[in-house]
Amino acid sequence: MKWVKKISQIIFWVILVFIGLYSTFIIMQKIIWKNKTPEFMGYKNFIVLTGSMEPILHKGDIVIVKETKEIKENDIISFKEKNSVVTHRVIEVKNEDNKDYYITKGDANSGADTSLLSLEDIEGKYCFKIPFVGNIILFLQKPLGIIILFAMLVIFFVISSLKTKKER
Repeated sequence: MKWVKKISQIIFWVILVFIGLYSTFIIMQKIIWKNKTPEFMGYKNFIVLTGSMEPILHKGDIVIVKETKEIKENDIISFKEKNSVVTHRVIEVKNEDNKDYYITKGDANSGADTSLLSLEDIEGKYCFKIPFVGNIILFLQKPLGIIILFAMLVIFFVISSLKTKKER
């Protein structure tokens, strides 16, 4: 039973270190390239903020997209729109002056988006989602979430210290 506990602790710390390194990497990109969306090995992630793509994507899901120049009809893409990123489905590809333009629509929306997108507007093509985790991230960005996270970390380290003292 002790080896199961040890393995679970190792897995926990590996995940924690990965999250820390990944977060540091993303933060450094945001500092260095202010106008570029941070990415990791060509992949970007975004939190779904609306229900416009239900039932495929739900509010609070994290979508992982891959940078690509190969976009076709029916692909789900994430693209820049004003000061945010939207994830919708390509419903039509138009070619004007030897350049492709994309018309998108949220699956739950009644009409197409008004913007005609070029490849430069597209952040990437949808690969997969991580359900619900975006809600946690959004909560942790609020003051109450930060306080709760800090309190949980303090409690975790106090309990770990007490266990270590007890084992000695």
